[in-house]
Amino acid sequence: MSSIGCADSDPVVKSLTVAVQDGLTARAGGGQSANPLDGNFTGHRFTTVASANDSATLPAATYGAFKILANAAASNSMNVFPGKGDAINTLGANNAFALGAGKTALFLCMGAGQWHSILTT
Repeated sequence: MSSIGCADSDPVVKSLTVAVQDGLTARAGGGQSANPLDGNFTGHRFTTVASANDSATLPAATYGAFKILANAAASNSMNVFPGKGDAINTLGANNAFALGAGKTALFLCMGAGQWHSILTT
């Protein structure tokens, strides 16, 4: 009986690196912004979330896209909005996903206009 390799033997996984923005500030006052996260980066680490519900906005949901957002704030939850007209999970179009302090979420687009999330515990 032979075994199939794990993630550490998969050359695709071994070579996966993403461009990351660190030290970001969530949008004061919250709300869905017309300026989505920088498309040149996959990872976005927010270190400043001054008030509960400050926010960030994902780009338009296109097949295969993914974004990783980390809320590294000490205490405030932040809102993550989809792009205009898009949805996250079953929240409905233009509604925010709450990303608690100290949490990280992976957002995947597996259908046009629809993001799905995986949230850390």
